Formats: sequence, C-alpha cells, structure tokens
Amino acid sequence: MSGMEDGGVVREKENVGVLGFALSGRLQKMEKEDAALMLDTLDAELELRGLVMGGGIDADRLDVFILPRKETEATDSDRLALAEWLDRQPSCTEVAVSDWVDAYGVE
Repeated sequence: MSGMEDGGVVREKENVGVLGFALSGRLQKMEKEDAALMLDTLDAELELRGLVMGGGIDADRLDVFILPRKETEATDSDRLALAEWLDRQPSCTEVAVSDWVDAYGVE
C-alpha cells in the first residue's frame, strides 16, 4: 500500500503530491471501434470512482496512468478493482498494475 495510509495524497515539506498508478494490458487484435468502446468503458469506470486517465490504446496494448480528480482521493481498492476489471475483459491479457507513484515527482 506504499504511502496510502492517508489516501491518495502525499504531503511532504508543505508540497502536495498526487499519487497515481499505471494500468496496462496486452490486447488481442481489435477493430478501432472495439478499442474505442473499451476505452470509453474504462473511462466510465474511472468516472464512477472520481478518477481520470492519461495514455491510451493502440492495436495491441492499453497503457494508461490513472490519478484522482481534484478534491478526490484514490484508494487501494480502486487500484485493485480497475486491474481486476481489465483482467476480466476477454480481449485483454497480461494485465499489470503499478504501485502508487507520485504523479508529479514532488521531492
């Protein structure tokens, strides 16, 4: 749970860092429409949890970085639930989710 005792925000030397995580998976060949639908569905899952993502999807990979919206905190259960969601997608294999990292590199 590295650094999650107080939720998704790390306070250090009066700086505020935002914790986020990477989520990725290998995709079976997908049509553009199917890839767009998967990305839209993931975005809806994130919206329910107050999260946003950067990154995207191409012909054989999904690689996104997820972090909380302003005034929201991500939790470890969010991180694990999204990894499980991606793992349940029939076109996705080799799902990986990172540990929490400071999205902005606050020292």
